[in-house]
Amino acid sequence: MNHRRLFAALAVLCLLIGSAFAVAKLMPAVVDEQKCIGCGACVEKCPVKAISSNDQGIAVVDKEKCTGCKRCVDSCPTEALSVK
Repeated sequence: MNHRRLFAALAVLCLLIGSAFAVAKLMPAVVDEQKCIGCGACVEKCPVKAISSNDQGIAVVDKEKCTGCKRCVDSCPTEALSVK
C-alpha cells in the first residue's frame, strides 16, 4: 500500500518538474543588442551552451537550447539579457 502512495507522489512530482521545464522552454533569454558589450560572461555561465557571440561580439541565444534558467541574466554586467 505504501508503495502505491510513493509511486503516485513521484508521478505527481515528475509532472510538476516537467511542466516547469516546459514553461521555462517557452521563455528563452533575449539579448538587447544595444546594451551588450560582448564581454562573454553569459557565454561562460550558460550550462547548456545556448549562447554564442556573433561576428560583432554580440551575444546570440539559441532558443532551441535555452532552458530559461537565467544564469546568463544574472551574469550580465550591463543587463543586456532578460527572460520575458
